Amino acid sequence: MTMKLRNRLLALACLLLFLTLGGLILLTTGPRKPFAVILFVADNINPACLTAARIYSGGGESRFQVEEFPNTALCRNSSADHSVPDIAAAATELASGKKCPDGFLGQDPSGTKLTSLLEEAAGKGRSTGLITTGDLSSPSAAAFFAKTADSSDTKGLLEQFLTHPSFDIVVCSSRAADQELTLRSVPEGTDLLGSPAALENFPFWKRNPVVAQFPAAGSPAAEESTSLSDLVRIAIRRLELNRRGYLLVVDDQEIGSAASSNDGERMLRRITELDKAVGTARRYAGENAVIVLAGRVNIGGLQLSGQPLLRDKGVAIAALSSTGHPSLSWSTGPGFAMDAGQDGKPRKGFPGILSQPSAIPLPKALPTSGDVLATGMGQGTERIRGFLDLTDIHRIINESL
Repeated sequence: MTMKLRNRLLALACLLLFLTLGGLILLTTGPRKPFAVILFVADNINPACLTAARIYSGGGESRFQVEEFPNTALCRNSSADHSVPDIAAAATELASGKKCPDGFLGQDPSGTKLTSLLEEAAGKGRSTGLITTGDLSSPSAAAFFAKTADSSDTKGLLEQFLTHPSFDIVVCSSRAADQELTLRSVPEGTDLLGSPAALENFPFWKRNPVVAQFPAAGSPAAEESTSLSDLVRIAIRRLELNRRGYLLVVDDQEIGSAASSNDGERMLRRITELDKAVGTARRYAGENAVIVLAGRVNIGGLQLSGQPLLRDKGVAIAALSSTGHPSLSWSTGPGFAMDAGQDGKPRKGFPGILSQPSAIPLPKALPTSGDVLATGMGQGTERIRGFLDLTDIHRIINESL
């Protein structure tokens, strides 16, 4: 070997060593993306409803899991054409980061199809999961896969889900027979499960996409139920097998559903259940995780009035105050009365002990104005502070992927 060749080989070896060391330094000292990214979304996530739910669940001195999150902001949620948006427009802001007119899902007025957070995550090699307590054809869930200017086309939304590239795990319920999935309708290679027990016992190491659809809670077909916390735990167990990490979206439609019918006690229970699910995510996702809870739309204008005692909780909060006035009241909607007669109408005279009147009687509560709350923990969520738009929350989540 000549001196010239040996010097060249030594120079090449030094260069390779330098590049290797530089790569190792970059990997160990540079910013790394969070392994787990979990987004909780629901309606009526605002200070008034969270405070009422906290008092209902444990009294004035109780605390929610989300109160331990270090970063919090109030978020404007107007759509492209309304100051107070519908669920479709607000859900699209969170899912795709663009303001669209009411009724639009994953698509702007020009027809341009928008990419959702779940689609972004899948494109980067992450596992993807969607848990919703309602139908897949509801705008709040469909915002993560559908592209349409008509969010009321429930049949079309379900068809879009069935032709969309599969997420790794999807959990939903069904209130109507025409929204039920069948083995013949789901994409080939997807496992369709029909009960919480089947989902719990399904081998978590199997890489097939899973769709679990249960009968809606309270329906005659709902023989068993599982908590939202358990669903979050099961989903994390499946998704975390991907070494590139995962994105899990948890959409609690039941909070908005209860608000629309002015069932305040059920809504407060659902908010409490959502907070417990957030706590489960914190326990199972690990330290290298981003967890965000974001509101979407305010519905009905619930207020907890009166002066409940510090340790009052549960029915003591939902019932009449010590002065004989309803503790829970609404700005719009049908009102709610556990003490209604057999015809379903409130009895005349003295209000029932669990009455929840509305200022403007309507068949269904209306969306109300007011910024929604967003709160988070983990890398990048320090930007959740002050006053933001829902599109800013999308951007923060997207940059964590």
